[in-house]
Amino acid sequence: MPNQPQSNYFISLDEAKEITQSIKIPIKEEIITIENAHNRILSQDIFSKVNDPPFDNSSMDGYAVIYSDTIQATNNNPIELKIIDTIAAGTTSKNKLQSGFASKIMTGAPIPKGADSIIMVEKTEKKGQIVKLFHPSFQNYIRFKGENISKDQLILQKGTILTPRHIGLLATSGHSKISVFKKLKITIISTGDELISPGKKLSPGQIYESNSYVLEGLVKDTFHFPIRVDVVQDSIKQLKTQLDKATLNSDLIITSGGVSMGDFDIVRNIMESDGEILFWRIKIKPGSPPLFGKWNGKPIFGLPGNPASSFVVFKILIEPWLKSITHSFNNNKIIKAKLLEDIKSKADFQIFNRVYVENNGHEMVAFTKTHQGSGNINSLTTSNGLTLLPPGVGGAKNEIIDILLI
Repeated sequence: MPNQPQSNYFISLDEAKEITQSIKIPIKEEIITIENAHNRILSQDIFSKVNDPPFDNSSMDGYAVIYSDTIQATNNNPIELKIIDTIAAGTTSKNKLQSGFASKIMTGAPIPKGADSIIMVEKTEKKGQIVKLFHPSFQNYIRFKGENISKDQLILQKGTILTPRHIGLLATSGHSKISVFKKLKITIISTGDELISPGKKLSPGQIYESNSYVLEGLVKDTFHFPIRVDVVQDSIKQLKTQLDKATLNSDLIITSGGVSMGDFDIVRNIMESDGEILFWRIKIKPGSPPLFGKWNGKPIFGLPGNPASSFVVFKILIEPWLKSITHSFNNNKIIKAKLLEDIKSKADFQIFNRVYVENNGHEMVAFTKTHQGSGNINSLTTSNGLTLLPPGVGGAKNEIIDILLI
């Protein structure tokens, strides 16, 4: 395909994904402490340094005993054993347990040699150095060495996005520092003479700019670092300055607005004259006019100015691409739901309607709460899913389809 695609040429979403996947951003690694690991992406596989547990230990406060000594114990006929020592967590016993004896033991304490079961304290009665057992002991109350994790076991794969659960596992397995991918720096530029930053007074014909804030949040959701630039007016000179600056201090550029066919669509115009366009316009709705290419060697996505369009393009195109760069797992949830209304198709376009998904008490259903105009940002807040329909295929009322939860 030529570097500067013809204005009447659309490509499929699959073709767009193939082109983006062919472009990779070099990404570095860094060593961080696990205290700073939340929402970072592992750059190397992690193997446990220890067994977990590192030794056989008690899961209850009670007594370590020999199971065969306790089989006949009942409320009416308790078994008496002599207590030889007390084992607290963090200590070990030097005694080997013999038949007729018991060691008092606390939760987490190592099992003494000779013991093979635990009787919890609630089923015993202590008198001096004698303990009465009113129930047989429990062999499954021993947590055995390595039953959770074995030393040198693969516990986390490269690409894992670290949550508090993962960080706890890292600590348990003996890791205080780990290697993660450095966050990509992503510059976000909104364009348009009609745009003004929130908090300023609107003049006739102006609207508040919102796309850069949405995109900033979406970049954070992918665990990278956004650099949001103030609105650039419809000036080729201003845009060129900002694009040149972005190539120096970021790894990726995302613009919003200026990619359609109007006289003032400066992103498309400047990319046609000075940049490298790899594709322009995709067979999707909303969001059909996105652009992808390079500016001074740096990848650039030109997103439509309509907020629903830019959101959809980010979710279905940019986010998967960023995940592929860091080898992170696709944690997007796709569910089945019944449509409560018809969804119209368009030629061979893929339709991503914003829908609300809920369980009505019988099944999962999906429906729209507001109109689907690409400029309707409210449709993003009143929805929690995007319809996933094949190209050129609509959805009929009562049909069960795939929904991407957002």
